Amino acid sequence: MTLTAVSTLQARAGKEDLVRAQALALIEPTLAEPGCVSYQPYQHPTRPGEWVVVESWESRAAFESHLTSPHLLAAFEAGADLLTGPPVERIFED
Repeated sequence: MTLTAVSTLQARAGKEDLVRAQALALIEPTLAEPGCVSYQPYQHPTRPGEWVVVESWESRAAFESHLTSPHLLAAFEAGADLLTGPPVERIFED
């Protein structure tokens, strides 16, 4: 069974470049995690503060481990200042 997570997030006004840098910085360490199939942030083409992150994991356990990874915990902490609210996450399993 694989798990796909789709998260949406909104940058605070004036923080769009910082959110972009953080989103892109998460790609490499996340892809290196055990069980990560894919991880890709997408910035809306006409609303630069709006983002969607689509990630796929080999299992729920791998995804849950990702949620406690140091790089993601640091991103969550920084998000309090960079985002208008917590990411909205939708989980799909097949």
